[in-house]
Amino acid sequence: MSSNKRKHITLSLAEKLVVLERLDKGESVQKVAREVGVGVTTVKDWRKNRKSLESHTMTIDSSEKGLKMRKTLKKPASEILDNALWIWFEQERRKGTPLSGPIIKEKALLLYKKTGRGT
Repeated sequence: MSSNKRKHITLSLAEKLVVLERLDKGESVQKVAREVGVGVTTVKDWRKNRKSLESHTMTIDSSEKGLKMRKTLKKPASEILDNALWIWFEQERRKGTPLSGPIIKEKALLLYKKTGRGT
């Protein structure tokens, strides 16, 4: 039994913006969707959510690497906690402190408790 189901593909925010630029230049939704390997409805959703895609790319790391790495618009449950953890992370990296997943998780839990349930 062969299936004609498409493989699940998640494009980065930078790639999604390139798709939107191609649509602006007049390329058809079907052609662009076929070439990037996603469904037509997915491309239409990106076009519908264009403002949030563009505004979100302004709030994340604007470096080329940041846009290529990020794939979703999901925001953290607590922006205060997220920002505090990021500041700590950057400070530790500048000091040259080796950081692993468990160390970062431990600090996140500590900050969560200090901020009163992450708010």
